[in-house]
Amino acid sequence: MLAFVALCLCQQGRRRTGALLPALGGRTMIRTCRLAMLAPLVLSSLALGPAASAHPVAGQAPALASAKAKCLLTQDTANSKPDAPKFILAGAGFKAHSVSFAGGNGGGVTTTTNGSFSVNDLNAGRYTAKSDKDGTVNCGRTPQATGGQKNAKAQYRQGFSDGFAAIKKDCEAKPPQSLATVNPNYVKGFDDGAALATKQFCE
Repeated sequence: MLAFVALCLCQQGRRRTGALLPALGGRTMIRTCRLAMLAPLVLSSLALGPAASAHPVAGQAPALASAKAKCLLTQDTANSKPDAPKFILAGAGFKAHSVSFAGGNGGGVTTTTNGSFSVNDLNAGRYTAKSDKDGTVNCGRTPQATGGQKNAKAQYRQGFSDGFAAIKKDCEAKPPQSLATVNPNYVKGFDDGAALATKQFCE
């Protein structure tokens, strides 16, 4: 488009200048017109150059960014008790075959499968994962107990206390008849408390 506009302007200028200065002006105008017509083409190629190079070459796959190692902590419901919650540490994107972890007053070493690992039955706390190829990765802190979990702990503690006291007082004591309708966490605590008291006072 710019070249077309330059061509039109040059044609008009040549007619005018050729009429006034047929000897010198016409030649000068021809050279000027040639430069004016080339200038838009040069500018267009310069403007398109960076944009064209920014796109990948046809048939060439774009470079993929390497996965970054990360880890997180979740509740381990299979191993948790109302008064002793347990957690799972899971990681992904690790380059090393062996990863060490630490936190919750403990730690250990685990192996990865396709860059991933999972360790269960862990105590509460803040954890990190470390390897020679990935460095130290912060996994964060174990999640806080929800309202339901806090209530479950309270029910368990109460049941444990009642069961322990009942057997301590009478080794032949039986669970209350209404115990079957009570919160299951209370029942669990009662049974555990009664078992401990039986071991201490009745055997």
